[in-house]
Amino acid sequence: MFPASGILLIAAPTLLDANFKRSVVFLAQHDEDGTLGYVLNRRLDTTLAEIVPDLYGFDAPLYWGGPCQNDTLHCIHNVGTHIPGAAEITEGIYWGGDFEVIRDLIIAGGASSDDFRFFIGYAGWGSGQLNEEIKETSWLLTDSSPSIVFPETVKNLWTRTLKGMGGEYQILAATPEHPSLN
Repeated sequence: MFPASGILLIAAPTLLDANFKRSVVFLAQHDEDGTLGYVLNRRLDTTLAEIVPDLYGFDAPLYWGGPCQNDTLHCIHNVGTHIPGAAEITEGIYWGGDFEVIRDLIIAGGASSDDFRFFIGYAGWGSGQLNEEIKETSWLLTDSSPSIVFPETVKNLWTRTLKGMGGEYQILAATPEHPSLN
């Protein structure tokens, strides 16, 4: 499998970079210019309503998307057909679109927090950089699905995703975070 939009990157147990250790990253864009994705399993202690005052009461959780541009807000969602400018990444998963329409849809009750993932920042790789990291076995790749991307429960997502890959990946899923605890 090769990196592509809509694929999940699973941090290998040997990837110790604090930004990505035991992370699951959804790739929103991958082309010859580089790669952009969002860390799915780093929930923040704040909600969207806390940073977007117009959405008071909409307690959608916020996630740390990655170390790039942590002053930006991004979203992926499953209501793309209702949002002008949204780009379909893979079947049932859309990226961005007109934020005013997203806001209006939320306020009108036409969408719930289960329909969105909001991120502060993103994970990014320059041209060829991710391919090199994959060759170095820093990342494992697997298919994504809305059932992995949208549920609010991110606890043990890294372990559950590896186990879901079957075979030798089930053994990797059992790797202790700190080998000294083995």
